[in-house]
Amino acid sequence: MKWDRSFLRIVVGVFCVAGMSSVYIFQDAGIGSQFMYDNQTLRFILVKTFRFLLNDLLAIGLIASIFPGRGYLLTALVVQIFGLIFFLIPYFVLKVGLGYGDGPLISFLHRLVLNPVLLLLLIPAFFIFGPRRGV
Repeated sequence: MKWDRSFLRIVVGVFCVAGMSSVYIFQDAGIGSQFMYDNQTLRFILVKTFRFLLNDLLAIGLIASIFPGRGYLLTALVVQIFGLIFFLIPYFVLKVGLGYGDGPLISFLHRLVLNPVLLLLLIPAFFIFGPRRGV
């Protein structure tokens, strides 16, 4: 029974890495143009939000496949919610609302929003600090 569970974790991990790679490879494929919205701003927000959530959910799946404990998964979800509130929303406010365009601040926020950087940084942190009791 233990072999089946570890095999499933490997399959989930490989699927999540392949999914994140696919999102990166097809980022310029114009998939967002398939949305039937005439409003470019709404299309921009929908595509970036979808990509943010997809990348982060795949990164959470990777974390869950490497670290099967519930505490690790909850920590990853909290970090995703933190990124949604403190990175994605300010990115939209600066980029769309205030019209800052492609300045240096927007460039850094763009990288944090579209790449699952925060969640992938959890992997070495979990290896270094290990499991914590009481989580």
